[in-house]
Amino acid sequence: MSGESRSNFAPAFLFLPRPKREALRAVYAYCRLIDDIVDSGAWPEAEARRQLDFWREEVERLFAGRPTHAVAQSLLPHVAAFRLPKEAFLEMIRGCSLDLEGTRYRTPEELESYMRGVASSVGLLAVEIFGYRSTPPERIREFATLFGYAFQLTNIIRDVGADLELGRIYLPASDMEAAGYTMKSLMLREHNAAFGSLMAALYRRAKTYYQRARSLVDFRDRPGLVAAEVMAHVYEGLLEEIRENHFRVLFHRSSLSSWRKTVLAGKGWLYCHGL
Repeated sequence: MSGESRSNFAPAFLFLPRPKREALRAVYAYCRLIDDIVDSGAWPEAEARRQLDFWREEVERLFAGRPTHAVAQSLLPHVAAFRLPKEAFLEMIRGCSLDLEGTRYRTPEELESYMRGVASSVGLLAVEIFGYRSTPPERIREFATLFGYAFQLTNIIRDVGADLELGRIYLPASDMEAAGYTMKSLMLREHNAAFGSLMAALYRRAKTYYQRARSLVDFRDRPGLVAAEVMAHVYEGLLEEIRENHFRVLFHRSSLSSWRKTVLAGKGWLYCHGL
């Protein structure tokens, strides 16, 4: 979870009462910690794996009411108050551990498994904090999962060039083949017609995730989920910015100004209140 990604969540906190803000901060502290074990470069691979193993055990201690780490201890009251699911904490660890494998993703479905770990897991925790009444639990979980896919695929599109610097490629091989874009062209950072076709296909898939997620929520729950929709509006705004810049992501990392994020956050609030 990059600094830019973290800042994209900041506007959503403004729409939450204090107890929910505190719970969400504790959850994001955990998610940042797990993400940093893999992405910060502070530890060699063997130590990163050991750290992740510690956190698998620490999650079990957390849910037994005996956490030992300060971050887990800060989560303890919120786990009980919001009935946060243990599986989502473990999914975050599973997803981040995949970045230690150095594997490629053959299909969109394989990539979704990764995104479910690193992004949807956060959403599954967040929706329990936001709260819902009228949407069935299975639909709200699918909503959180799809928004997670949408946010993470937006990040993947934005970070193609930056990820290459880390030796990581998240573009599904089947999508590259369908677009006629080769691995050699990617390594050379060739922005040609095939690359444009590839990015356009990923853009459409991300848009579909956003649309499918919104269709799952009962309109009566939208005001309570305003923080999620604010985040979605910011991320979808970033996706549109990238498209308008003709997917110039091989040497450039797009971002939104604070003013633009504020405008998008306001639109998210209006959408949730039917305005």
